[in-house]
Formats: sequence, structure tokens, C-alpha cells
Amino acid sequence: MRSKRKSKKRSLDVVSKQLKLPSFMIAATKAKFLGHNIKFSDFRDKDTIANAKVTKDWEKLKFLADNRDIEDGAVKRLAESINKFGQLEPIVINEKWEIINGQHRAKACKLLDIPVLYVISEGATIKEVILINNIQRGWVNRDYLKCFCHSNHNNHLEYRKIGKFLDDYGLNFSVSINLLAGNWNYQGGPASDAFKKGNFKIKDLRKAEKYASQLKKLKGSVPNLVQTGKFCMGWVRVQNMISPNSEGTWSIITGVKQMEKNIEEFKACRNQDSWDEAVVAAYNKGLAKKNKIKITKEIG
Repeated sequence: MRSKRKSKKRSLDVVSKQLKLPSFMIAATKAKFLGHNIKFSDFRDKDTIANAKVTKDWEKLKFLADNRDIEDGAVKRLAESINKFGQLEPIVINEKWEIINGQHRAKACKLLDIPVLYVISEGATIKEVILINNIQRGWVNRDYLKCFCHSNHNNHLEYRKIGKFLDDYGLNFSVSINLLAGNWNYQGGPASDAFKKGNFKIKDLRKAEKYASQLKKLKGSVPNLVQTGKFCMGWVRVQNMISPNSEGTWSIITGVKQMEKNIEEFKACRNQDSWDEAVVAAYNKGLAKKNKIKITKEIG
């Protein structure tokens, strides 16, 4: 007869041996709640920071124009939930009555023709909107684009050019950003970070449009390849790495035909270097020696 193994009693105490807190969180003396700095020395249990209130003054409530778009499906689902269970969480507004968190809940309450529960966070702006939404459901690139295209932001004209570029060429978002940044390495890095902070600057629009129009043409012949970012960057990189000793010169017409004809050259590609080499191999396959290209490892 097997002896019963005693199960270990799992402790509910969390010992933070492996998870170290940042230094600024250790021995903290104050914290911020809804825009108010509260000192722990003055803290009393059950202190009131802000009172939750209700309103149906929809004219006074403001939906931030540079916030991400409201999804009708999400509003409908929330309306059904609120109708059944009530509003379990207040929306957050600032002192200007701009909605910082909960624009979908506000729309759902308006749809149901009931008051919306709210609290005020003093001094909150679009920065807090982005922070809150990223903690919940992260912003996608289109959300950042809509936000920074708004005239509230100093760099909005640059972002409107980005939006037009995306609409005109229909390329992979990361490829588009790298083309506009003049970055041929297909990496997020500084370009991606700048885009999300509203600081993005287009390096050379004409050059980006030149390569984008080539890729758009390629898309009609080899759509699966153009969906792959490293292929797109390889296509651009190779044009900027033609060796001075190359017998052949780069031809867009030849390149398009050769990519379509020799698509099998890309089956084993992994890193960016292998994609670059495959573009060259596909371009050269079957061509006369005088038309073949050679590349260097330096991007011109």
C-alpha cells in the first residue's frame, strides 16, 4: 500500500528575494492619488482623497480629440454589462472635465441614458491617458498616429505626412517608419521610440517615397515577400550596397521580374544578412555576367 505523501502547505506570504524593488520605492514617504500628493506621515486610514460623483451633463464632459478611437463593439458590450451589474468603476476626468480614463464607459452610460460615475484627477493630460491605456490594453501604432496627428501636438504636420504615406503605399507599418527614418536595418530602436513619443522626424520623404513606390510595384508580383519586413529592407539595402566593382547595375524592372521568377531563393532566410544575400541571388540568377550585381557590406 502506497504511503500518502504529505502535500506541502503553500504559504501566502510573499518573500521578495528575487524581485527587487526600485530604490525610489523603498522607504517612500509619499504617493500620488488622483493628482494629490499624500504624505504617509499625515495619512489616516479611510482618508478621503476624492469623492465619486455622478452626472448626466454630456455637454460638459469632453472626449479628448487626440485620444484613441472609440470602438462601437466595446461600447455595446459595456452597456450590456452596466445595464446588468451597474457601473462598477468610475471614469476619471480632469478639472477641465476632459475624460482621462473611461471614454467607452461614458459612451455606454450615455447610450443607456443613465448618469455616469466619475472622479477628478487634477492636472491629468493625454500623457496619463496613454499611460493608463498601456497598462490596460496597449496602444497600437494607429492609436499613436491618430493622437499625434491632432493639432494639439506641435509635431502634428509630420505625423499627418506619415499617415498619408501609410495610406498611399499600404506597406508594413515598421517598414514605412524605417523608410521615413532613413533606417535600413529593419529594427524598432530609436525610430519606433520617437514615433511613440510624438518626436518622430522624417529624414528624406522623397527617398522614402522612391523605395515605397518600388515595393508597392513589387507587391503586385510577390505579395508574400513584401509582407516580410526583412525582405523589404533587403530590397532597399542592396540598392545602397552595390559595389564599385560590380559589372552590372541595379535595374528596378529587372529586379521585379527576377524576384517573381526566383522566389525560392528566400525559403531559408533568417537574419537580415541572409535576406540581403537572397535578394542578390534572386536578382542574379540566370543573368549574363555583365548584368550581375555585387554588393559590399557597407551601406552607402
